[in-house]
Amino acid sequence: MGPTSGLTIAPRGHGHSLEGQAQAHQGVVINMESLGKSQEMRFHINGNMKTPYVDVSAGELWINILHESLSHGYAPKSWTDYLHLTVGGTLSNAGISGQAFRHGPQINNVHQLQVVTGLGQFGIITRAHISLEPAPKMVKWMKVLYMDFTTFTKDQEQLISSNSSFDYVEGFVLINQTGHLNNWRSSFKNKDPALASRVVSNGKPIFCLEIAKYYKQEDIDTIDQVML
Repeated sequence: MGPTSGLTIAPRGHGHSLEGQAQAHQGVVINMESLGKSQEMRFHINGNMKTPYVDVSAGELWINILHESLSHGYAPKSWTDYLHLTVGGTLSNAGISGQAFRHGPQINNVHQLQVVTGLGQFGIITRAHISLEPAPKMVKWMKVLYMDFTTFTKDQEQLISSNSSFDYVEGFVLINQTGHLNNWRSSFKNKDPALASRVVSNGKPIFCLEIAKYYKQEDIDTIDQVML
């Protein structure tokens, strides 16, 4: 149609893009999710391989990759917080989560990308080789609440800079308009959920660190001391 046609093209994964990025006004929307349903995952996890990986379609969901990888005893190194997203969607935006401080974003853990280009003006990811690592046997997970921003950021910086730190560290802000912990990310299913329910911020933001530590069965008696 030529360079003056004004035709726009947008790849659409699972429809979670912001600001209408998965839409194309009077243009063409390419359904990438259909690729994930029609192409199988190919695992390359020979015991002698230093860098095991899985070859997947860009339309595959991360939740499906997790389930299939775990059946082989492996898992991707770097994730996003929400797993019902497509590979192509998160890789095109780096893919950042609480493991990024250790492994880098998702795009740093890709051995190879297959990209279809259009006259050098745009590219659409169609397949990717995702780096894998042995899946942890056990995980200890906890959240820590803060009222003071300076203390919150100081602790977060200390955790991500320590070589013997946790395997997942992420900080976020809870906007408490009601003054109570009623945000979906602040749900506490711990030994004392009543304690969390009594936290009142008087409408001020509450800061939270979400952290996790991988460990083995033989460390089950000492993991609580490590976390604290």
